[in-house]
Amino acid sequence: MSYLKYTFFCKTKKLYWGLKHSGGRNFQGRVCIRGQGGGNKRIYRYIDFFRRLNQEGIVLRIYTDPNRTSKIMLIQYKNGLQCFSLLQENIYINKNIYSGSINLKEPETLCFGDSLPLKIMPLFTILSNIETKPFSGSTLCRAGGVSSILIGKTKNKAILKLNSGWQFNLDLNCISSFGVGVRNSIAYIGSAGKNRALGVRPKVRGVAQNPCDHPHGGGNGKKSKPVVPRNAWSTVFKWKHTKNKKYDILNRRKYKNLTTNK
Repeated sequence: MSYLKYTFFCKTKKLYWGLKHSGGRNFQGRVCIRGQGGGNKRIYRYIDFFRRLNQEGIVLRIYTDPNRTSKIMLIQYKNGLQCFSLLQENIYINKNIYSGSINLKEPETLCFGDSLPLKIMPLFTILSNIETKPFSGSTLCRAGGVSSILIGKTKNKAILKLNSGWQFNLDLNCISSFGVGVRNSIAYIGSAGKNRALGVRPKVRGVAQNPCDHPHGGGNGKKSKPVVPRNAWSTVFKWKHTKNKKYDILNRRKYKNLTTNK
């Protein structure tokens, strides 16, 4: 292994962490969540959601992360620091990307993947990977193919319109990335082994179980369809609303206009 490959490996190795799967079991080893288990090994990659280096970097590699719906890229900045970040569209290897809270570039030279505060971003730009509070790390529009539009600015707030139609009023010092996140290629699940590799165990129909395991179980031969279908815990799971509208309204009021002055 050459010296350059060795240094590259040592720097990027600190950004990885092996994941442990519980298989749906708790600390006593009992199954609490059915349908989980197995699956291929996964490596978790630490991603920089803060992006306040005030440095220009170069894209070294592009990865498909199994833990996310969007692709990621490995960036090396001029000070030698390497980090993973979410990939935006129209970004390729060896492209320069700027991340920081100080505007060292003109708005006309803004490129895809650049991370800047909302007060610097021009109006009607498509943004992703957005912070809700300054210095807290981005939490908005992190999934692949999801974005928002900067539709207005006031003295203290920036107005963002999401794909869902909500309008968020965020602080002007929140960091965001210019562009739309790239989605992972949607794989076709054509076999049972593919689902097992994703960590999904097979399901057993209630009619095929014993009466002690499921309300639909038991009987000789095939039973007729039950009048009121129930799950394994004897609760009706059809024709019944599962969403509590009271909490849905409270959440809408809470997150409709996010503020940082509280």
